[in-house]
Amino acid sequence: MQSLAGPEAGVPAIDDPAFGEILQVLRERTGTDFASYRLPTVARRTVNRMISVGAATYADYLQFLRQREGEAARLLEHVTIKVSRFYRHAPTFDTLRREVLPELARHAEGGPITVWSIGCGCGEEPYTLAMLFAEAGLSCIIEATDIDPAALQRAAHGYYTDAAFFELPKDLRERYIVRSDGFYEVSAELRERVRFSRHDVLASQPPPGEGRFDLVCFRNLLIYLGLEIQDLALHAVRRAVRPGGYLCLGEAEWPSDAIATTLQPLASDTRIFATSSCEQTAEP
Repeated sequence: MQSLAGPEAGVPAIDDPAFGEILQVLRERTGTDFASYRLPTVARRTVNRMISVGAATYADYLQFLRQREGEAARLLEHVTIKVSRFYRHAPTFDTLRREVLPELARHAEGGPITVWSIGCGCGEEPYTLAMLFAEAGLSCIIEATDIDPAALQRAAHGYYTDAAFFELPKDLRERYIVRSDGFYEVSAELRERVRFSRHDVLASQPPPGEGRFDLVCFRNLLIYLGLEIQDLALHAVRRAVRPGGYLCLGEAEWPSDAIATTLQPLASDTRIFATSSCEQTAEP
């Protein structure tokens, strides 16, 4: 194939056999299968990594990938690049704060409220949720999962640059974020509320608690999946929500008709849904 590293490079060729082998090596070494993702997106991010290491073709990079220990982990980071921040898309968190948390508190029956943050990246979303629960004086257990071990490690440390907070309300920043060695650190109180672990929602793994979560955040991940796999992923995630719980999607995402029948949308400027109090959605 032609060089992909120059300024005249076009759309990466996803039918190149070497690209398929790159995905196979990535699957073998990281346990993550990107076959269900939008392959042009995966290819573009792979090419970005190729450029940084000086590989001109998929074949060149495949050789580099096979020979360099740790390169698969670095490619995984590039393919799952994290674009997030605290309180991202303020209307979503405003609605959670104003409408959802009071409802969850009314049905908590004295126990902790359970939350699942899927594709948590470096932790901005689950830590934001932890702030809201702390502000409301509510006990919670937040399970935060991602497929990238490096991102999970950074999330557990809880260190960020100033750019991560430009949407975060000033009162929350002052209470829960501390300046530390040129960076900003989330408070110990927040870190105690969040448990980070690796989980791939597309790998036929059961959710970390079938039907037990009061709130599941599955934001801005469907847009990276092929259409044929989106419903399967949503069904798996939907089963994790208890009857009467809440599901939160990304602002550009919407459930299929089959799943939407068991969901009631809340504010029009969010993708937060109240789930039916009846029996959970059956598997497709």
